Amino acid sequence: METGPNAEIELLERVLLRLGNADSDEKLEAAVGKFLTPVILKMNSPHNVVRTKVVEVLTHIKRRLSSRGHVQIPVEALLDQYAAQDSSTFLKNFAIIFITMGFPRLALEQQTALASKVVGCEDKLESYQDKLFALLLPVLSDMKIPDDPTQRSKLLDLQDKPAICANFLALLQDVLLLPYGITQEQDVPPGLSPYSFTRIIAYNWRAEELEKVKKGIVRFLCASVFSDLQIFVPLVVASADTRFSVATPAITELSKLCTMLDFSNPAVTAPLYTLFAGNQSKITDRQTRPCCARVRQKLLQYLIKCRGKSINVTKGLQVTFDGFFGTNTNQKCKVLALQFMELLLRDGPRELVSKVSKVILTGITKIIGRDSNEPNDVQNAAYSALAQHARSFPQDVSQDLKLVLGYFNNLASCAPELHSSIREALVSMAPAFAWKTKEKSDAMEVDKNVDSSSVKLDGQQHLLLAMLLDNAESKVQIVQNVTSVFLTSCYPEYYAPARYLLLLIAGERNSLRENVTTYLYGTSKKDHINYSMLSSIDHSKNRISSESISDFNHLSLEQRRVMLPSFQVMMSHVHEMAEKRLKKNTACVVVGRTKLPYSLEVYEELLDYLRLCLWYSAGVVAAPGDEKYTHELREYITLHYEDTEDNALHQYAQFVQRSVEAKRSESNLICLYDLLNAAPELFAAKQLHLLEPLGNTLKDVSETMRINVAQVYGILWAFGLSDEKFDEEVGECLNSLTQKTLEHKHGWLLVVGHTFNRKIAMLKQENKTKDFAAWPQFVNAVKIISKCLCESQWLLVSAAVKCISMIGKAVEIPNVPVEIQVPSKDGDDDDEEMTEYTSIDSSTKLVIFGVVFQLLRSSSARQKIREDSARCLGYLAIGDGEHFTKRNLDKFLTLTKIQKDAALNIAISEAIVNTLCGYDVNKGQPDEKFVNKHCNDDDFDQFLNSLIRLVTDPNPHSRQAISVWLLAVVKHCSQRPAVLAKKELLQFAFTELLSDDSEFVQDVASRGLGLVYSISDSGSQSDLANSLLDQLIGGKRKVNQVTADTELFAEGMLGKTPTGGNITTYKELCSLASDLNQPDMIYQFMQLANHNATWTSKLGAAFGLKTLSAESRQKMEPYLGKIIPRLYRYKYDPTPKIQNSMISIWDTIVTDSKEVTERYYWEILRELLDNLTCKEWRVRIACCLAVRDLLNRPNGLKLRSEEPVRRALPDNSMEVDEVPEPELKELWFQLFRVMDDIHEGTRVAAHGTASFLGKLCVIASSSDHGKSGTAVASSILPFLLETGVGHKVPEIRRVSIKTISDMIDSSGSLIAPHLATLIPCLLRATGELENTKLSYVSTRLGADNEAQEAVDTLRAEAAKSLHTMETIGKCVRYIDYSVLEKMTPEVLELMKGSVNLGTKIGCAHFVCLISIRLGKEMTPLVGKYIRACFVGIKNRNATVRKYNASAIGHLLGLAKEQSIKSLFTKLEELYAEQPGNRSIALTIQSINKRHHELLKDYMDSMLPLIFFAMHEEPNEETKANVELWKDLWHDVSPGDAGIRLNLNVIIPKLESSLTDASWSRKAQAANAIQTIATRLSSSLDEPDRLRLIKLLLSGLQGRTFEGKERLLQALAALTKGLDRNHQICSSIIDAAMREARKREPVYRTMALASLGEILDQLEADRFEEVYNMSWNLLEKKELRKESDDEDEPNTSQELSADERNKRAQTLNRLKEVVWETLGKSWPRHSIETQHRYQLFFAENCTSILAESTRPVQVSLLAALTKYIERLHVFDESAQVPDLTQINQEKKIKTEETAPKTREAIVEKICTDVLAAVALAAGVPHSGLKKEALNIVLMLIKRLSGSGNGNQQPLRLIKQSFESNLEKFQRDSAPEIRCRIKDIEDKLSKLNPQN
Repeated sequence: METGPNAEIELLERVLLRLGNADSDEKLEAAVGKFLTPVILKMNSPHNVVRTKVVEVLTHIKRRLSSRGHVQIPVEALLDQYAAQDSSTFLKNFAIIFITMGFPRLALEQQTALASKVVGCEDKLESYQDKLFALLLPVLSDMKIPDDPTQRSKLLDLQDKPAICANFLALLQDVLLLPYGITQEQDVPPGLSPYSFTRIIAYNWRAEELEKVKKGIVRFLCASVFSDLQIFVPLVVASADTRFSVATPAITELSKLCTMLDFSNPAVTAPLYTLFAGNQSKITDRQTRPCCARVRQKLLQYLIKCRGKSINVTKGLQVTFDGFFGTNTNQKCKVLALQFMELLLRDGPRELVSKVSKVILTGITKIIGRDSNEPNDVQNAAYSALAQHARSFPQDVSQDLKLVLGYFNNLASCAPELHSSIREALVSMAPAFAWKTKEKSDAMEVDKNVDSSSVKLDGQQHLLLAMLLDNAESKVQIVQNVTSVFLTSCYPEYYAPARYLLLLIAGERNSLRENVTTYLYGTSKKDHINYSMLSSIDHSKNRISSESISDFNHLSLEQRRVMLPSFQVMMSHVHEMAEKRLKKNTACVVVGRTKLPYSLEVYEELLDYLRLCLWYSAGVVAAPGDEKYTHELREYITLHYEDTEDNALHQYAQFVQRSVEAKRSESNLICLYDLLNAAPELFAAKQLHLLEPLGNTLKDVSETMRINVAQVYGILWAFGLSDEKFDEEVGECLNSLTQKTLEHKHGWLLVVGHTFNRKIAMLKQENKTKDFAAWPQFVNAVKIISKCLCESQWLLVSAAVKCISMIGKAVEIPNVPVEIQVPSKDGDDDDEEMTEYTSIDSSTKLVIFGVVFQLLRSSSARQKIREDSARCLGYLAIGDGEHFTKRNLDKFLTLTKIQKDAALNIAISEAIVNTLCGYDVNKGQPDEKFVNKHCNDDDFDQFLNSLIRLVTDPNPHSRQAISVWLLAVVKHCSQRPAVLAKKELLQFAFTELLSDDSEFVQDVASRGLGLVYSISDSGSQSDLANSLLDQLIGGKRKVNQVTADTELFAEGMLGKTPTGGNITTYKELCSLASDLNQPDMIYQFMQLANHNATWTSKLGAAFGLKTLSAESRQKMEPYLGKIIPRLYRYKYDPTPKIQNSMISIWDTIVTDSKEVTERYYWEILRELLDNLTCKEWRVRIACCLAVRDLLNRPNGLKLRSEEPVRRALPDNSMEVDEVPEPELKELWFQLFRVMDDIHEGTRVAAHGTASFLGKLCVIASSSDHGKSGTAVASSILPFLLETGVGHKVPEIRRVSIKTISDMIDSSGSLIAPHLATLIPCLLRATGELENTKLSYVSTRLGADNEAQEAVDTLRAEAAKSLHTMETIGKCVRYIDYSVLEKMTPEVLELMKGSVNLGTKIGCAHFVCLISIRLGKEMTPLVGKYIRACFVGIKNRNATVRKYNASAIGHLLGLAKEQSIKSLFTKLEELYAEQPGNRSIALTIQSINKRHHELLKDYMDSMLPLIFFAMHEEPNEETKANVELWKDLWHDVSPGDAGIRLNLNVIIPKLESSLTDASWSRKAQAANAIQTIATRLSSSLDEPDRLRLIKLLLSGLQGRTFEGKERLLQALAALTKGLDRNHQICSSIIDAAMREARKREPVYRTMALASLGEILDQLEADRFEEVYNMSWNLLEKKELRKESDDEDEPNTSQELSADERNKRAQTLNRLKEVVWETLGKSWPRHSIETQHRYQLFFAENCTSILAESTRPVQVSLLAALTKYIERLHVFDESAQVPDLTQINQEKKIKTEETAPKTREAIVEKICTDVLAAVALAAGVPHSGLKKEALNIVLMLIKRLSGSGNGNQQPLRLIKQSFESNLEKFQRDSAPEIRCRIKDIEDKLSKLNPQN
């Protein structure tokens, strides 16, 4: 056989012949399919002639195929041929031509099957590759995606072809980037390269085509064909598309995708950078342009999610600057770019970012500023970025002070919207300029020869301070706020200029005062200052604190020490600034005649701070004004004071003096008193000029003010006046005292007391001898004061007691005779003004002691006076011990049972120790050798024994008094032999008091025990400690004796826990001391545990104890491992007393709370775990609270898995399965136990702790934490699922569900195995978590369906938004078919059996979610779910029905055919049972919405039901349902075509309904038939029309029923297109006539109306019958009830007014319809009937018109119009028939002879009709006039038809119209005016012959 070129050519010729003979498409297709691939294969032939012949054949094939679009080409074979290894380029050229021609001709299934070959057959030639890719683009939107996920990923089979996959995705991305409407002539769009633009613009898509392609691409990308990483960037591009249909699905998919992408992976974010800024390719053709602003906006939203290694500094910088200043940007882009920059600064690689940080700073500063034109939101974002820059790179900011200055200026002048962001930026900059940021060797070093308070600042710091000085007194509050932040952050706390500015701000701005005060004093309130935490720089051991300022500012208030500036430096600066202000005269304030440099508020702040600095610079570490430390202040003043202008103390005195001169206040008076009290000899003489203003202030209404003035005044008199002048002033004062007002007298009395106290002290100090008893002014003063003690005014009594105290303490009071006034004993009148007084003679000492003691005992005296009286007795014993000591001690023992008051007992205790010691214990012992000779050791021992004996007294008043007195005696008389000898007895006494019911007594006793222990030697201490432990733990308190006056319960103790209070505290402490085997520690613990409010007050200051000594602290150090865990738990005891005590111990033992807690973390946690289930509820609560605080670490949960070496579990740990975090699991286990506690408070505490632990676990299990996150999740997830989710306690379930919900995002993969249990639990919990109040409201609204449905809708939305449903939403993506199959039985049981609305809604919502997630994969289970949902749509609750209907809509597209048919059958049956069930329509609507194509397949089943249902009779209840059915009909089959095409299935439905026994269904079917007749009209086929007519005629037979009129109306509608000659017409008319004769008025009305329509349409002559049956109705005056019931009222008198009105309206409507029917039934073609009735009709219409109601008149005139329109006699050719030949029985009888000729008849008719028109013209009714004018128009039209006829009727018409024209014109209605104009026009055209 020949094989050469000739043979090949011959074969090709044969092929060509075969192709030429193919004369049909089928033959051509067969030939091409057989020969095309072999012919193309011949291109590999080595012979030229063969290849030429091949080209000829192929050209022929191509030409033939081009004109035949339906001929299929063997594409698959061509693709295989193309992909073959030995294919030449020539072969590929021709193969691809036919592939591109043939692929679009294939069916969609074939295209899908070949997709992988099309995409993957070319991997080298890009141009061919692009052509092949292009074949798939148009079909992506319709391509069928496999349901199996594994099959989807193999759809294109590109797993092993990464290069092709990348190219295909790049093409898809380029198409998505292509703008709509772009052409080849335009520039390359943003985001594309010239090459990519060229290859896709060639497709030349129109905008709509491009949109479809993009939609297809997005659909394909969302189909899981590619990996999440591959589709991420194309979807981001698609989400920025301008077409909603493209962007929405992309955004939806991205929301799911982002939860699974790792944004710390550079592979995820690198393409985002590239797309944003372009690829910077070196090949120009492949260089992509930066994308458009819209895409950039989306890119930035995802770039902001970058974390860790995915933050690329170089590209990130390019992105941000391009976002700021590039061309393709907008406002939103700029905001997002700034947010990305903030991320870059915060989380970017520090070493790289630091290299470009200055560039970034420059970029930010260009955006903001006073001249910036950027919108506020851009500037806000820029300031936030600037704040982050300042935090991350403070060194950049600190080098440019102009930045700060500029932003301060911006802050003062910018819009309020920018305030917060500028403030944030400035506050973040402040640490950059802090003093600590300078090099310590340069900036912080202070020369040792320089005062320690001096601070070395650089030029930058000085400039900053100058700027802050300008802003400190700004009028803008936020500027002052930021200024205060800079002042507190940038300068040392003892730097005077900064403190000065802060004081200015505090004084001027109330809103900032609290913050500034907190910084200056360590607390926000000045009366809460902890003076032990203050220190002065003058006495600082280290000249400069090693703590940095930022660290200092972040310390808690308990840990923070406040360093005060040097008084001299501070005062010098204040003086300098004040002088400058006084010279400038701008900021000064004038008060009275004094000019002040500051406002009074600022002045007060300055004085308070300067006073504090003065006392602390003097070496005092206590509250200023403490008398114990006055000598230290005196030494400081004496040492440093000079009477020169540059002396700080002199400046201070002048500063205070200026303030006092302007206005006296508490602050300036106390400051002045400090100076005068400490060094009166230096200051008194210079301040005498203040006596006058101070004297005026003695009249002040404030008692405090008068007291402060009096003490100053006394010193000025005593030290500033000479002896003679002193006596003169005092004498004058005493003489004028009685003439002064009460307040003035009180003030001067105090002045006298202070004056003599100071004068006597000065005389003694100067060793001057003076006989005080012979000093007349002094004696006279004592007498006056003694008399004032007996005054009735409490104010004077108080002053007198204070004066006696001051004088009695200084000197023995002279015992001179005095006459006093006392009330008469027989005076019964309670009114003080009416009380009679008697004068008696006595001595001063007797009066003073008796009255003062009586005041102390008196319960009616004021509390303050009683306390002053007690102290007064003690002071009297100091000055005159011989007279008062013995008396005092005896009297004090009688006071044990006075009123139970701690403050009063403390005051008495002070008096007792002053009496025993013989000196003022508050000021200290006068000298070491001092001995009180008036109270020797025997007297003391006797008194002490008396006190100890009284300890056992059961009276609670006595026990409190003795406890306080005994403590005072032990404290202040500890060196007395009696005290040292009775240590053990005193310990037993205090231990007895320790068990008292009163917490205060317990506190006192514990302090006493500590004192007894501290005064013992080491040998005795051990015995005392063991004895105390035995008493507290093992011993029992002796039962108190109960007497008649015994108080069983102290006030306020009822209701408290019996185990509360200090006794529990001490037992806990003893237990701790025993465990440590250190019994002596109990004393130290007790000493620290006392924190009663009384002790922190001034009253208890005398009993304060020192904190733990360094020796004791060192002793405790080895035991801290055991002490710390126990103390940590004790700190959270719910009993406030115990809690405060333990916190006190903790604060003393622990110096750094955070560090200690971290060190002993696991020991503390073990202690708490062991005690979480303790038998005492307060311990359980304490553990819950302690756990919460322990876990609240800055770094989150502390985990075992993070430790280098795993520690062994303790022996007592709970036996649990080995998990990475055993303590964490055990903690959950224990908390769940406590959450089920019987005690409510414990449950609440445990719930709070569990919720907090859940939040921490969620954070810890995040994927960001790597292995530790996995360890947390694997430790707790199984436990929560197994125990928590299904727990019987609702709170435990809620916490578990919330925790799991939040953890799913971070550790979702671990949840998958447990979903079968979790989902049903969550659904059940959804119902249980529902708001009970909403449920109650819904139940109460049961009678109001609309309101109840609205509430239930709210309940459903609330249920969907619960975290249980959110959790289910997160879980859905982990559910596969096997998991769903496991959970289905339980879910179905919930759907059918649950009674909770939330659960039912949740189940329906879950079904929707899972149907979307699994799709066809869940088909085997769909039938079960549909049956369950069908039960739901029959539920009584409308909301449940609605949600189940939606669920069915989701499911039906996945169901089997049998299930679908079954559902539609059930829906139809359900409608037959419950026509008002809205859920049927909702179900069909849901199916149509989601599976429209499916509904088309089952249209025969559903369309008849929809069409029938939409014709239900609408009423208030069914209106909404009918509208829903109508909407559904329009969606499913809109327009008339839908009815016409489906008539074959609709009519059987209507037929069955019309034969149904239900009247309503008959009426509904009739409504449907009427719609068919109306909508289809003449296009309705005659067989169908006749079939429907027969159905209706059949239905009309029988009795009248409600809705029967609908059948007549439908029948009337069907007659409109019926052949008038059809034989069925007579049947229709007969049926209608029959129904019109029924007696029921309303039905008859509608029947007559339908009869009129039928006769009108069929043009039948039944006028005579209609007239005969209806004329009598027009004559009726009232409507009688047609009833067989004799009891029913028939006469109008028996009816109610409403019934009469109703009947009248019915009758009127009946008459209206009668006239309408008569008009419509007037025969159009029957001349005989017309001639018989024409005159009669016209005449009677006119006669009846006047008697009718308005609506009837309108109908009558309308009937007349139709009558005239059809009247045959008006025709010119009309002949009058001979009526004599007609049956005379039918002849109408008239009173007059009827006219014989046509002209006469016409004239007669016109006359009658025009009479009716004239009557209507006079009636003020627009509708009536309109119909009258219609009649005139119709008359003109009919009579003007012939030009030569009788003109008489037209003249009549014209005359009538002209005569009535004025009446017509009275109506201004437009339609009236329009008709008048028409008539005038027509009449004007007529030219009637005269």
